[in-house]
Amino acid sequence: MIVKLKGNIENFSDLFVDLDVQDVVYRILMTPINIKEFKNTREDIEIFIYEILKEDSRILVGFKNDEEREIFSDLLSVQGVGSKMALNIMSDLDNQQIVSTIKNEELQTLTKITGVGQKLAKRIFNELKEKIQKKFELNDLPITETNSVVKADLVSCLVNLGYPQRISEETAIQVIMKNEEKDLEEMIPIALKLLTKPV
Repeated sequence: MIVKLKGNIENFSDLFVDLDVQDVVYRILMTPINIKEFKNTREDIEIFIYEILKEDSRILVGFKNDEEREIFSDLLSVQGVGSKMALNIMSDLDNQQIVSTIKNEELQTLTKITGVGQKLAKRIFNELKEKIQKKFELNDLPITETNSVVKADLVSCLVNLGYPQRISEETAIQVIMKNEEKDLEEMIPIALKLLTKPV
């Protein structure tokens, strides 16, 4: 099973990118937001892959991090949500908005998305609320402009050191909540100590 591909973009449209990986070109479905972000990159890029195998086809769906891929997987687990619908939802709402919408059961936010009626929206809430709350229970950091910038920088540092995206985000939130007066350089060793602390 393919979980991640690294290469350069050979072609793209509003629905997919064609990624050249050592002279093998893969067509990867993506949200327009991610396509726009990736398409102008001249260097090799990494795309996290969710692979869907069917009797008559093999579909690769791409994301910029493993947290996006996990949300996609959660949406697919809901009866009535296929890959096109899941991508449609993720094209209208980013990860944080999806988590917030499901946590708070914001019916109107989901029903504004093309193809999502009240029945499907309620099913998404019923089937995912508990799961989402467990996964993202630490994502309640007050979002100020400063917090947002520091969190992004700290998460980037931890990911570059090899830690998974979601664990990096959870750790960054914990560190910022308790050390808002400190700068990024002071927070990095605190985060690393938290990550390496024996359980």
